[in-house]
Amino acid sequence: MSHSLGPLANNLAAYAIYSTAQTEMRHAYKLIEVGDYLGAAAEIDSAARAAEVLARATSELDAERSERWLRVVAARRRFAEQARVRASDTALALAA
Repeated sequence: MSHSLGPLANNLAAYAIYSTAQTEMRHAYKLIEVGDYLGAAAEIDSAARAAEVLARATSELDAERSERWLRVVAARRRFAEQARVRASDTALALAA
């Protein structure tokens, strides 16, 4: 995430990525509330990818922060998988 404006641009880009991921997570929760588990899983996967980008971007600057982002990645991936399982269970229940 390098930019000719230097660290300021990196901070702004990081904030934009973070903000977008937070919006995706809020949208995922709304999709879960209405039973769209596959849609929620897609939003959560996207938010996990954003956290992965932030982990890579911070790895050389702040190893501790990068590790926290990697834990967020893992948690979001688990959450997305749970949503996919729930979608599958819901589809099976409706088919029965």
